[in-house]
Amino acid sequence: MDDQQSPSLPWQQDVKANDIVAFRFPHERESTEQPKVRPTLVLDVLTIGDERYALLAFGTSSRRRRARALLVHVDCAKELDTASLKAPTLFDGARRILVALSHSGFSYGQTYNTPILGQLSGRSARYGDAVRRSVLQMSSARRSSLYGRRPPR
Repeated sequence: MDDQQSPSLPWQQDVKANDIVAFRFPHERESTEQPKVRPTLVLDVLTIGDERYALLAFGTSSRRRRARALLVHVDCAKELDTASLKAPTLFDGARRILVALSHSGFSYGQTYNTPILGQLSGRSARYGDAVRRSVLQMSSARRSSLYGRRPPR
């Protein structure tokens, strides 16, 4: 490891798809207010060069209309508990961001010193897997079209 890199923390090595993390997700529109810490779904973890990144999906308890195809609902009491969520939550795979695991937007809990809150389970984990596959397929199709090839079927 060179002097420029900071050592990775245990959570950065352990974080995986379907984990729920505390993250200051950017506002949809320009705002003077600091983004608030919210539960965010890890759709995927990627290594690019020497750095690890997380593809994060926006989490909200708001019930405003959203595109259904990329939503993960967590509303069952047992699944809420496993995810460490206090209220029914929607994770919106259409509103996502790719960030380095060293990003300052991750918020560390006082008790466990990790941004990982919990993980999806049961039905919500199956939805999380389906949303991840859809997002990855869209990304693959987009890359293929950039280079003049059709995506494999």
